[in-house]
Amino acid sequence: MKKKFLAVIAAVVVAASVHAQSTVDSIESKYKLQPMPAAMTTEEAFPVIGSYQLQNSTAGTGTLTVTLDPSNKGVVWVEGLPQGKIKASLRQSPATYRIMSQKTDDGKQVQEGTLYYDTTAHTLHIEIGKSYDASNPTGVFGTASDMSNGTDMSAMTDSTANNETKVKAGNTKVKMKGNEVKAKSKTATGKEKAKVWFYTATKVMQGGDMMNTNQTQASDSTHQQK
Repeated sequence: MKKKFLAVIAAVVVAASVHAQSTVDSIESKYKLQPMPAAMTTEEAFPVIGSYQLQNSTAGTGTLTVTLDPSNKGVVWVEGLPQGKIKASLRQSPATYRIMSQKTDDGKQVQEGTLYYDTTAHTLHIEIGKSYDASNPTGVFGTASDMSNGTDMSAMTDSTANNETKVKAGNTKVKMKGNEVKAKSKTATGKEKAKVWFYTATKVMQGGDMMNTNQTQASDSTHQQK
């Protein structure tokens, strides 16, 4: 009797095993298991880091480097700008940063601004001198009207032999010469001046090659508003 009972138990176990294997085979025939995705690299998580070629700067051309802060991955350091080494804090992933008002190691005062890396065009955009706009942080890098706080600068354009363009709209005057922009406005309380620097740089690929200029459209430039 005992042997018969054990035989029944063994038969049940075998049947259950066969059924389980059949279920597994059925599932695998319908679904193909995919390998687990590899962990993101630091460069993938923070695409802004790397080297860039800065061109057409009033202070000369050169290489910019963007590195992570060793103790806070939400902060990056930018080296190579005329203002010196500056830091920026991540505000929108993957690569929109706020440049805080700060003083560099060599004593230069740097105003608030915005840093943005275009992951599609592989270009770095930096603005210093205009407050970070949390609602539209990249809008500052748009048209020339953005540079004059919304003024429609199409009202007057005058290009001189020195590649100087003068624009006037209402009580605002803007003069652009090369990559330098100066703006003056009259208000009820007097005259106001603003100075803003704009930099654009092309990311350097591994091996020292820059991104394809057909993709980047990298007319790397620096602008000033005053």
